[in-house]
Amino acid sequence: FKNFFRIFSFAKPYIIPFFFAFIIIFLFSAANVLFIPLVRDIATEIADKRTFYFSFQMLNAIILWSIRILTQFGQTYLMAWISHRITIDLRQTVFSKLTSCSQYFYSQWKFGELMTRLFDDSGKVQSTILQTFSGLIPQLLTLIGVIVYLFAMNWKLTLFALISVPFFILIMTYFSNIVKRIAVQVQKKTANITHHAHENLINMKLVQAYTMETNEISRFFRIAFKNMKSQMLSLKYDQIKKMIETFLQGCVFISIIFIGGRFVSLDQLSGPELLSFFTGCALLIDPILALSQGYTNLAQSLVSIDRIYEVLDYKDPIQNVKNPVSKILTGTVSFTDVSFRYSQKGSIILNKVNFTISAGEILALVGLSGAGKTTLVDLIPRFYDPIEGSIKIDGTDLKEHELSSIRSQISIVLQDDIMFSSSILENIRYGTPNASQDDIVKAAKQANAWSFIKDFPDQLFSLVGDRGHRLSGGQKQRISIARALLKNPKILILDEATSALDSESEKLVQDALNKLM
Repeated sequence: FKNFFRIFSFAKPYIIPFFFAFIIIFLFSAANVLFIPLVRDIATEIADKRTFYFSFQMLNAIILWSIRILTQFGQTYLMAWISHRITIDLRQTVFSKLTSCSQYFYSQWKFGELMTRLFDDSGKVQSTILQTFSGLIPQLLTLIGVIVYLFAMNWKLTLFALISVPFFILIMTYFSNIVKRIAVQVQKKTANITHHAHENLINMKLVQAYTMETNEISRFFRIAFKNMKSQMLSLKYDQIKKMIETFLQGCVFISIIFIGGRFVSLDQLSGPELLSFFTGCALLIDPILALSQGYTNLAQSLVSIDRIYEVLDYKDPIQNVKNPVSKILTGTVSFTDVSFRYSQKGSIILNKVNFTISAGEILALVGLSGAGKTTLVDLIPRFYDPIEGSIKIDGTDLKEHELSSIRSQISIVLQDDIMFSSSILENIRYGTPNASQDDIVKAAKQANAWSFIKDFPDQLFSLVGDRGHRLSGGQKQRISIARALLKNPKILILDEATSALDSESEKLVQDALNKLM
């Protein structure tokens, strides 16, 4: 339960709405309890045939029912608003954490796992908060109020009615533990579905090119079916729990009718009081069922909360030192005996690498595919740290530099460059959000990109599509170079920026790179 209480730290900014919600919840619970004496009074007026007082009591019933309806709406609406705000804050915190994680983190996690924790798990937390405060707490207060009133009315009969409570607690605990264990598997399999769907959608061209549609559909069905089996297993235990609870409720009611009838026959209880007692017992049904279901849902949400904090508590190896250096670079980069591998058990990718690049110089790395060229350049913006040796920029160890400061002065043009599904303008301006439109046009012209941008109907405001699907490879590369030009970096990294282009596109890109360098 440690992480469960931690999640309520997100509720601190909403103390005032919570306060008003608790007032409404209290009124709702009070309205529920007051139905018990109201039923007794109505039954008494009917037995005494006092029409005027009976009509007056019916008016009280309408008022009390109206209060109950209004407070139920108020508590549900207010708690829905609070739970949505908490969920937004929670998702923003998780997303912020994900954006700060290094490439080490992303090499260890599946995309589907992260998406499930960001959306599905946080959604379950939202449901728990909403159910706890708009359902569980009102029903708990109603339960306490009704029990107190019933004890005051007839403690013997109330004590007998509550004899089944230990059995309810035992059932709730036993089945909720089972559901919690199953929930872990359900969330993992949900993540597998998300990952499989995402992987296929972003690689649909390859799937279609190799006519693997049928195979991938069958695989998707198998994963989804496994997830369904886990969900049905969870549902089965939940329904068995409800079935046992309903049986116990029936036994209690039949026993109360029998014992209550004897009390009436012995003049220890009046008929209206017995009817009022039955009303109180009926009012206990919803709270008991709500507490039982709430406990089960809480057990499931604890799994989601633990999964969320597994991400939030991740200690990333790539972090700023205590007092990082933040300065304008000249661009001198030196590697001294740098070695690197991706995991402790992995093979060495770079071994004792040494070189120095002075500011303004150009260094070309030549090697076979898989030789470690991309790995080497990934060390400069500190996507990874070397396992041995040191990397210095302007004579200062890379680890001493402030991360955002040094990365803001580095531009990277990749072989398969990344495009966001927005306009050309937003893609060029990415990383330089305050750049003017004139500066963007200038950078596009320097990158030999304006020649095709001006032919689009919306020019800079043309949408590039998901991952730039509406652009050719050469067009995407030139937009990437325009982005790098606009940033005016001190260090420029080109990772096989022209290897996938035709000769004409490559010449245009090379001309743009010559201008950039």
